[in-house]
Amino acid sequence: MLMNITQRFNDWYQGNNDYEKEPPRGGVHRIGYLVWNFTGRLAAVNLLFLLCCVPVVTIPAALSALNYYLGKMFREGYGYNLSDFMKEFKGGIRKHMVPGILVFGLGFYAYYLMSLAGNFSGSGLKDIIFGIGTGVMLIAVLVGSYYFVVSSMLELPVKHLLKNTLILIALEWKRSVLLIVETMAFWGLILAFMPYSIIVLMLFFSIQQLVVYSIVGPSVIKRITSPYENIC
Repeated sequence: MLMNITQRFNDWYQGNNDYEKEPPRGGVHRIGYLVWNFTGRLAAVNLLFLLCCVPVVTIPAALSALNYYLGKMFREGYGYNLSDFMKEFKGGIRKHMVPGILVFGLGFYAYYLMSLAGNFSGSGLKDIIFGIGTGVMLIAVLVGSYYFVVSSMLELPVKHLLKNTLILIALEWKRSVLLIVETMAFWGLILAFMPYSIIVLMLFFSIQQLVVYSIVGPSVIKRITSPYENIC
């Protein structure tokens, strides 16, 4: 009985199925396939991500490592494990610290502006300041989402990663709009169902990042990696 339960748990974690089925190549169907078949792995890497975020200053490296792990899952569907996460995490602690400060600094400044707008009730300045704060917040979301996916896919110096991030945000504006809508919807639901939604963040924030990767990752392949491989 215990062996049977253990085997079932291992199959659930590994994503083993009783029948062979060709996985969807991309899009929402691909995400659904991965979430359904690899729920255990998504929960495990999510917990590891949270543990690596504990010192706070390591959050940028942990986020890049999470995207690295989820990227291999999304692109290949096999050959990935938690050691991939740790390798990327250790190599990115110092590398991604400055971009992390930039992104979180923008987010904090946006929050400050939106809070400051409340001091100007009944004045036209309220809408102006709140609008600027919202704009800064959207920039922080885009830069953070793109950068930590790009950094997980390309072995480049930070200045080149940031340059590619800004170029992709502009060129792939449709994906950027989709990313903003999806991110706002996700965090809106999280805030709406607090405190129960904390459980979702503790176990399955990785699913949100998988969605982010599915939006940003293909643009990196189309605009950067594929042209480079063709030239080589």
